[in-house]
Amino acid sequence: MEISVMNFKGGQGKTSIALNLAYSFDYGIVANETYTVLKNHLDDNHLLITTDAIPSGLDDVIYDFGGGITKHMTDALKRSHVVIIPFVVEQANVEVTIEAINSVLPLNKNIILVPNKIKATDKDYQILLDTLKEFGFDHLPICPIRSSMALQNIFTEHKTIEQMQAEGGLNGFNYRKVSEDFNNLIKLINTINTMKGDK
Repeated sequence: MEISVMNFKGGQGKTSIALNLAYSFDYGIVANETYTVLKNHLDDNHLLITTDAIPSGLDDVIYDFGGGITKHMTDALKRSHVVIIPFVVEQANVEVTIEAINSVLPLNKNIILVPNKIKATDKDYQILLDTLKEFGFDHLPICPIRSSMALQNIFTEHKTIEQMQAEGGLNGFNYRKVSEDFNNLIKLINTINTMKGDK
């Protein structure tokens, strides 16, 4: 399975989601940004960094795509079984995300929107849902991920959020909800992949 995680804007939690999915599926990552923190966390067998053509025929891979859509990204986005677009629920981020959705839709309709770092007191979340409806994107699946230190600790612990949560203790309690969020995302990815295979 090929999975793309992309947004035009940085700071949306794209790389932490890509890394957690890579650990969860035991996949490698292809990144299109020369500098990426992934260099410090994945070996050469699990990370390919390229701003040039992306090799075709890759399988079991997560694409961690930042910036605008280049010609080298286009084929990978078309091939992807799922395109995940994460974003933080703030006005400027949502505006750029709408541009990203409009750019991806002609290439791939299997998009999952991931509002990221959602807080219990987030009043903007309902506004976001209304905005997506206004732009005609309310048919796209939405899989929110709650705010949690677990997102940062993926990089320090080199484990999935589910693995950290399963260890119990404070992490077992504090990471329970965000672990559920990621499990929901993984289930949705697998469902879309199965449906795509049936067509």
